[in-house]
Amino acid sequence: MKWNLLIVLLWVGGTVTAQKKITMYKTFGGVIYMLSDSLEISPKQTASILFTHPQAYPEFKKARRWSTASALTGFTGAAMVAIPLATLAFGERADWGYALGGSALIAIGLVCNQVYKARALYAIDLYNADLPQKTSRIRIHPRLQFYGTSARLIIKF
Repeated sequence: MKWNLLIVLLWVGGTVTAQKKITMYKTFGGVIYMLSDSLEISPKQTASILFTHPQAYPEFKKARRWSTASALTGFTGAAMVAIPLATLAFGERADWGYALGGSALIAIGLVCNQVYKARALYAIDLYNADLPQKTSRIRIHPRLQFYGTSARLIIKF
């Protein structure tokens, strides 16, 4: 993982002198970050690129905190929903209060995920503000991949 980050930073060629455009694409499970619409980068690599921008980096750090909160509340909520389902499967009497509380945690996780996406997009807009075109808005990006005798369509939106 560290080698990928080093390769990306070497490929960028000095982010201070040659600023590359970062684009965020929405997927079914989250978001994907692209550098100059050609290289997919991780959120950690995105944070290291945004480190050079004094306003975008703190905003992106806040966004990553919201992402962590979303993951924790979503996982905890799913575990709480699973408790009464598992007890019911073993023939015991289920306590549906866990399912209700877990559903509330899942809903909170979904809201946190939306806040994460909005803050990350704002941080990327701050970073791309000096570029001639602001194209960091979420948009559809279809791609067709072939694997031997099969193919799949990947739609990033």
